[in-house]
Amino acid sequence: HGHTRSKRRRIITVVQRQAANVRERKRMFSLNEAFDELRRKVPTFAYEKRLSRIETLRLAIVYISFMTDLLE
Repeated sequence: HGHTRSKRRRIITVVQRQAANVRERKRMFSLNEAFDELRRKVPTFAYEKRLSRIETLRLAIVYISFMTDLLE
C-alpha cells in the first residue's frame, strides 16, 4: 500500500502575518535605501529621470568596468 501523505497546509495566524509584513517592509526599505545610495555613487546626467533598479545595476556594472580599465 502506498504512503501518500496529504500535504498539511500551515495555518498562519494574523499576528504571524502582521510580523511577516513588518519584516517585508523593513527588507524593502533597506533595499530601496541601498539602491538610492548606489544611484548617488554612479555618475549620471543631471537632467535624467531617476534610474530604475535594473538601469542602476547595469550602469554600475559599466561604471565599475570603466574604472577598472582606467586603473589597469
